[in-house]
Amino acid sequence: MVAAMSTITGPADGMAEIARMAKETLDGWLRAYDGYRGLIVFTDEKNQRARVITLWSTPQDEARARQSRGAMRDQVAAMAGMVVEGLEVYDAPVVDVLAESGRA
Repeated sequence: MVAAMSTITGPADGMAEIARMAKETLDGWLRAYDGYRGLIVFTDEKNQRARVITLWSTPQDEARARQSRGAMRDQVAAMAGMVVEGLEVYDAPVVDVLAESGRA
């Protein structure tokens, strides 16, 4: 698996809510890409930073989607008053996310 991580910065109030709304808007669009496997967003409103991670089956899948995905990411960030500082791509040899168990 491959993880593409964008670092986005700027003074956006309600960063977590912006991330949730963007996910709802982009979910169907991202799922249309071959090899797309998921999305993780970390927000740090205090330090005005977010990290957006998309997961891909192969490096080729990530590379094929990179240009159009980047254009959309840049547009969404600008609408939120933020700036994309960079993109890093990593191998992700371990990805293990447990489904909610319903336990309190």
